[in-house]
Amino acid sequence: MKSRGSSSRSLRSYFSPSSISRRPQRLLPFVVIACLTFFFLLEKQRESLESSEDEQISSALSVPMHLRNAEIEQLAKQQAILAKETVLLAKEAEKLALALKEREEKANSRQLDLSAEKLIGGMQNLAALDINLSGWVKADADVHRRDAVKAAMKHAWKGYERFAWGMDELQPNSRRGKNLFAGLGATIIDSLDTLWIMDLKEEFGRARDWVATEFNLNKPYEASVFETVIRIVGGFIAAYDLSGDRMFVDKCVDLVEKLQPAYRTPTGIPYNIINLQSGGAKNPAWTQQASTLAEFGTQQLEFVALSHHTGDPKYAQQAENVIKYATDPTAHRNRNPPNGGEGLYPMFLNPISGMWTSAKISFGAMGDSFFEYLIKMWVQGGQTEAVKKYRTLFDSAMQGMMNVMVARSSPSNMVYVAEWDRSGLIHKMDHLACFVPGMLALGADGENAEEYVSLAQQLMYTCYQMYARQPSGLAPEMVYFRNGEDMVSGAHHNLLRPETVESLMVLFRKTGDPIFREWGWEIFQAFERHCKTNDGYAGLKDVRLARPQQDDTMQSFFLAETLKYLYLLFDDTSHIAMDEWVFNTEAHPIKIFKRDHSFVN
Repeated sequence: MKSRGSSSRSLRSYFSPSSISRRPQRLLPFVVIACLTFFFLLEKQRESLESSEDEQISSALSVPMHLRNAEIEQLAKQQAILAKETVLLAKEAEKLALALKEREEKANSRQLDLSAEKLIGGMQNLAALDINLSGWVKADADVHRRDAVKAAMKHAWKGYERFAWGMDELQPNSRRGKNLFAGLGATIIDSLDTLWIMDLKEEFGRARDWVATEFNLNKPYEASVFETVIRIVGGFIAAYDLSGDRMFVDKCVDLVEKLQPAYRTPTGIPYNIINLQSGGAKNPAWTQQASTLAEFGTQQLEFVALSHHTGDPKYAQQAENVIKYATDPTAHRNRNPPNGGEGLYPMFLNPISGMWTSAKISFGAMGDSFFEYLIKMWVQGGQTEAVKKYRTLFDSAMQGMMNVMVARSSPSNMVYVAEWDRSGLIHKMDHLACFVPGMLALGADGENAEEYVSLAQQLMYTCYQMYARQPSGLAPEMVYFRNGEDMVSGAHHNLLRPETVESLMVLFRKTGDPIFREWGWEIFQAFERHCKTNDGYAGLKDVRLARPQQDDTMQSFFLAETLKYLYLLFDDTSHIAMDEWVFNTEAHPIKIFKRDHSFVN
């Protein structure tokens, strides 16, 4: 039972200004009581006046007519004044009620905003973090979790070696290999640096010997220029930067020379496809003969590194001329970006005419890594004046993204990156776009650091929810955002993609917030539960099921990216340090060096 003193304090706190400001609806009952009391007194006054009037009438015969009329007229005026005051009072009461309702709605709105903050409340507030957001934190390894990821890599590699050695990818459920990348041994080359980083040197040695003796470019396959560059060229560059084995640079030169016919266009924008044996290059029919933004805009890190290692500037010049042309407003006049999105670029450019052939803008498929490489070229070049244009292009693109393409879901108020075309926003987000939080964190520097990292945190939560909201615990390929439903799966399969764990690794190294390791561990455990087979890992056909059916492909990027980023998330942050290495879009680490010249200027 409460004491009297506690009751008194309770009443004082109930009516305190701070309590009333937070809950203005507490005043409403007292306003209603006051209004009812006023109307009651008014009615009593009216009855009294009527009684007085009756008394006056009863003695009216003794009062002269002109005096009686004057009294009646005066009484009528008083009644009219009272009626007018009653109407005014009713209006004031209505206004007060509306004001209270509006304040209550605003309070609820603030509570909704706060609920969004609570949704990402597992993350630490930036203001509470005692860190330099323009730098990188130091953190020790979570050895148990790191070693669990290493064990997963050993399991995947063992299955590949046994059933698909020398082929591009393993089909773990049918226990055989398949070739989708010209038969260049994509899994071997994609895995070289992962094996080195995880200290699996015996496995690395066998992979290195295969490259030295079996790697064969004389293949009658039509290869994707983009995939060949990011997986094979990037894999060779990273293997050399880590091991110092010059053989990888020599193989890289042979391959890039094979790709040269793809760049022989009037604009220098390369074709998407090349036959490695004949040299024939083309674009697919479905792009209306146009080249794809993410493909021609994602070769610069690799070619600049190759020029650096060979001393031949032609590779850097070739790749950087592509960016120079694509971002030159005088070279083509039909880009027409959205208002506020001048730094954004559409998905298709014709390499013959030099004209943009679509208006659609995406940070997902076919647009993503163009924007990613803008900031990574600035990082790779040592952030010198020579590569400052990349920084300028990146900041302009991020401003455009924030102005035009960032939206919020309902009812949970989650932040996401939509797509855009001439008709407006398309409320769709690919899992591929979950690289954006990591890209923003990588680009956090100086004045924009807090803004970029804050947005990265909110987007990171959304990407995590793509996993957490599925019964399988794994994300679909893409989601739609609908009013009142937040996100719904738009393509239900999972391909073992790396973008979310990539961003978790970068954000952990930027902030040191342990929540990113927790989310990464949840995702890894879901891969272990649902994707692990007796001989590797497979994707899923429908993540909406608690027990989803597997497909029959172990993507090479699962070893190159997904497992590598998970390993580095739990590893000591000084290993493959973010101020010494930059990752290409296939997670191949490339050494940072100071550039004193760039062809993009």
